Amino acid sequence: MTEGQASAVYDVLVEHAGTHPDGREEFVFHLTRGCTEYRFMGSLGFGGKLYVERRGWRIGCYREDLTPERAEAIRVTNEALDELRASATGTEAPVQR
Repeated sequence: MTEGQASAVYDVLVEHAGTHPDGREEFVFHLTRGCTEYRFMGSLGFGGKLYVERRGWRIGCYREDLTPERAEAIRVTNEALDELRASATGTEAPVQR
């Protein structure tokens, strides 16, 4: 992941998943060095993680911490990540997860 992509992903996490804006530098550092799982917490609690996978970027949280509000935040964030990845890679975003 490039620095620009990582920074754009962080913007999505701040906007939709309640990530603290002050963690960008550490986030970008790790994601640009091949990190495939990053605990960002935010509004998803301690288990809020970003997963960088071959098929896309997605977030999730611990199943036991899932609430309707968190499920909606995950859905909206993952849609935004799909769109971001599609624009970054020149591919089409998936229709639904």
